[in-house]
Amino acid sequence: MFYVRLNKLRIIKNGDLLGKGEIQFMSFINQSTDSFPDFNEFFETNDENRKKEIIKDAVSRVIQSRILLTINKVKDKSIITFGDTGYIVYKENKIPKDFSWQIIAVDLDKKTRDNAGLIKSILTDANISTITKGIEVLAKTSNPISGAVVELSKLVTGIILDLAKNKKDDQVGYFLASFIEKLDYPNGIRDRQDVPDLTGNIFVDYSIFGYEDYALKGVEAVE
Repeated sequence: MFYVRLNKLRIIKNGDLLGKGEIQFMSFINQSTDSFPDFNEFFETNDENRKKEIIKDAVSRVIQSRILLTINKVKDKSIITFGDTGYIVYKENKIPKDFSWQIIAVDLDKKTRDNAGLIKSILTDANISTITKGIEVLAKTSNPISGAVVELSKLVTGIILDLAKNKKDDQVGYFLASFIEKLDYPNGIRDRQDVPDLTGNIFVDYSIFGYEDYALKGVEAVE
């Protein structure tokens, strides 16, 4: 089994001029080849319509992977904790070889759309063309599929932030990280405190914990 746990968030400024804000956190975690098997076809086909279909499916997977946390009455210099056990934002049966993780934080002036509404807002012709072109340029890199997953998540996040801005929701923070098993959690464990996000406004405490399920592994070996 494999878990990513959010233990604590420290916020410098809440983004609200009136003192207390309602902040929504969106957490996205995606693996590479397991989550997006069609990216092999994306880089092999010359059919532009098929490429856009693959991108639409991939965008939907990214959105559906998000976990929402809405915290009310957040002040400047707040520390948000999740009990004594933290909050699991991702779990998987197998330890992934690599994955990317993003956390977006916005100060809400209006309710953020649910997954279905957000997917509909993102899957416009203009957005799909932009994302498709952004992924296509990775074809000449050494590992285009892994790079495509990270780039896709970045592009989707950028569109979400633009949508939030149009609804007068202010960005409070943006955490972005990519992990490789052999480098970052070779023994299945990683624990970090006070990791700054890209804005320097939010600091993250998190834990990664993975272990082999030997019973399941034995069944798979027999099969």
